[in-house]
Amino acid sequence: MLFLDNGEDSLPLPLSDPRAGHIINILKKGPGDRVFAGLANGSLGFIKIQAIDNKYIHFFYEHEKEAAELNPIILLLGMPRPIQAKRMLKELTSLGIMELVLSGTELGEKSYLESNFIAKAEYRSTLIEGAVQAGNPRLPSVEKAWTLKKALTRIEEKYPLLKEAGGQLWAMDPYRAKSRFGSACLPEASWRNPLVLAIGSERGWTESEIGSLEACGFSFASLGTRILKTETAAIAAVSIALASLGLV
Repeated sequence: MLFLDNGEDSLPLPLSDPRAGHIINILKKGPGDRVFAGLANGSLGFIKIQAIDNKYIHFFYEHEKEAAELNPIILLLGMPRPIQAKRMLKELTSLGIMELVLSGTELGEKSYLESNFIAKAEYRSTLIEGAVQAGNPRLPSVEKAWTLKKALTRIEEKYPLLKEAGGQLWAMDPYRAKSRFGSACLPEASWRNPLVLAIGSERGWTESEIGSLEACGFSFASLGTRILKTETAAIAAVSIALASLGLV
């Protein structure tokens, strides 16, 4: 899928753009050909190439249908190393989660949140890679918070009905789990009442952070008997949730 930001569907594509190189050199497309494309606003369709000169690919965009909505899952993630975050954001976008909240933790490195990848939103190109892979141009929102308490407050303010709904808040922790997440009975999720999954950074949650999660109504579950890396746990938990909600 050729990803186009809003407004790019009415502009020629410069030959210097890597997408142009992909169209010409990899897809071997030329004037009169069509290429599957999607807009950041959720439109899916095709571009029809009109001409290629020494500077631009000239095309017009044909809307065909709306892409599927993002899945009502929020991942609250203890901030991993930027190189891990890059891999994770691509895969999580492909899986179609609607929101990612990156949280500083008491045992995590504060410098990770200050990296250019996060502070300057360099992760957006990674989100686009995931969207292109999935054939769906909708991108999840990404927020960051310096502490877990601030992240939880932000989620509570944005989704005030979560506590009342019950069963929507789950934290993955192999030491405090009362059940396995794969056997949990998950309620229906929606944009107003999404499923929230919390996964700590590589060093895990502190007792204080566990208390904050409990106070917000989180239930604790495990992902089996093995201790997983943050990136493995995140993909596993989201995949289990999607299956339990009947979304895959």
